[in-house]
Amino acid sequence: MVVIGIDPRKRSRTAVAVDEAGRQLGQLTVCSDPQGLLRLWAWASRFGPDRRWAVEDGRGIAGRLVRTLIGQGAAVV
Repeated sequence: MVVIGIDPRKRSRTAVAVDEAGRQLGQLTVCSDPQGLLRLWAWASRFGPDRRWAVEDGRGIAGRLVRTLIGQGAAVV
């Protein structure tokens, strides 16, 4: 299983993928727009179907991102 942690900002999203041992597999920063979300989804797909998304939301700005991920069938924690 791979966990993809996301730090959302107003204008960007930074994602880091880690394996079960906590080793970093990759990192990506995209814009907070629909094209950025497509890039994020395409990047994450290379880690296979068994992945979980952990989204930080300390300021309440990740709602749309979380709803979109869930709508795509993603497991979000």
